[in-house]
Amino acid sequence: MEQLRLGLPPRDTVNPIARLMFGLLALVAGLGLVALLLFVVLPVAGLIVSAALGGILLALAGVVMMVPFLLVAGSVLVFFSRSSARRQASVRSNTARH
Repeated sequence: MEQLRLGLPPRDTVNPIARLMFGLLALVAGLGLVALLLFVVLPVAGLIVSAALGGILLALAGVVMMVPFLLVAGSVLVFFSRSSARRQASVRSNTARH
C-alpha cells in the first residue's frame, strides 16, 4: 500500500510544464519573501531603532536643560545657608510679648 504524501511532488518531475510551474512558484515565493523583508521587516526595525535613539536624545536634552536649574538652585541654597543671609534676632517679630 502506498503512503499518503502531503506537500509538493518530488523535484524530479519529468513533465516540463510541471517543472515550469514549480520554478514559477519558487520564484514567486522568493520574491514575496524579499518584498516582505524590504517593505515590512526593515521599516519596522528602522522605526524601533529611531524611536530608541530619539528617546536617548530626549533624555540627554533633559539632563542638559537641568544644568542651569541646578546651578541656580545650588546658588540660592548656598546663599541662604550662610549666617549673614539669615534674619537676626533684632529683626524677628516678638509675638511672645503680647
